[in-house]
Amino acid sequence: MSENNISYQDQSHKTVFHELLNSKLPEEDKSVDRLADEALSVVQAGNETVSWTLTVATYHILANPEILRKLKTELAATIPDPEADIPASRLENLSYLNAIYKEALRLSYGMSCRLQRVPLEPLPFSAPGREWIIPAGTPVSMTSILLHHDPAIFPNDKEFLPERWIEDPKLWKYMVSYGAGSRSCLGQNLASAEIHLWLTAVFRRFGTKDVKFEGDEGTIELVDTDIFDVEVAADRVIPAVRKGSEGVRIRVKLNK
Repeated sequence: MSENNISYQDQSHKTVFHELLNSKLPEEDKSVDRLADEALSVVQAGNETVSWTLTVATYHILANPEILRKLKTELAATIPDPEADIPASRLENLSYLNAIYKEALRLSYGMSCRLQRVPLEPLPFSAPGREWIIPAGTPVSMTSILLHHDPAIFPNDKEFLPERWIEDPKLWKYMVSYGAGSRSCLGQNLASAEIHLWLTAVFRRFGTKDVKFEGDEGTIELVDTDIFDVEVAADRVIPAVRKGSEGVRIRVKLNK
C-alpha cells in the first residue's frame, strides 16, 4: 500500500497511520488489513472504553447526590475559578475525584473479553478448597469482569463506592481495566487525563436541582435512565448493556 498509494502524505495532520506507513516495518505489515486492525484498536480501545467509563461515572454521580456533593465540594475548593486551566496531573491528585475515576474504571472494565495468555512455566492456580498446577504451554484466559466483582476483594461489588479507594489504596493492584504487566494499555495515562479533565469540566460547572453550588452554570439531570443502562449484560469485546437500552440520557439546563 505504501508504494502504490502515497496520498496520505498530503494530509494536513499526522496520524498513527503515517508513522506505520513511514516506518521500517516489513511491507506486509503495512497492508490494508493491518491498518484496518490498527484502526479498530484505536476506535475500541482508545475511544469507546474511555467514553464508556465516563458514561458509567456520570450515571453514578448523578444518581447519588452525596457523591455529587462531595465531588463538587472538592472541585470548588481546588478550582475557585471554573475557567482556570488546571493540568490533569494536578487533578489526578484530588483524592475524591481520583476515587471516582478508579471506581468508574472498576465498573466499566476496560475490555470485557477474555484476555488470552500461554504461560511459559507451570502456573499455580488456587480457589477455596482446591489448588491446581496448569502445565506450561496451556492456553488460559481471564476477564476483568470476574475480578472486579470478586466480593472477597470488593465487598458490595455492584455498588459504586468511591470511598473504598480512599480507605484502601492497595486495591489498585487488583484493577485490570488497562490489563497488566508487559501487555498493559499503552494509552492508560492519556485515558486517565481525559477522564479527570472531563469530569472536572462538567461537574465543576453543573449541579442538579438537589445539589447546587454558587456559580454553577446550570443543572444536569438523568432522564429515563436507570442502573440497567450501565450494567454489563453481554461481552462484545467491550461491555454491552441490556437489549433495548437507550443508554444514559441526560438533560442540561443553563441558568437564564
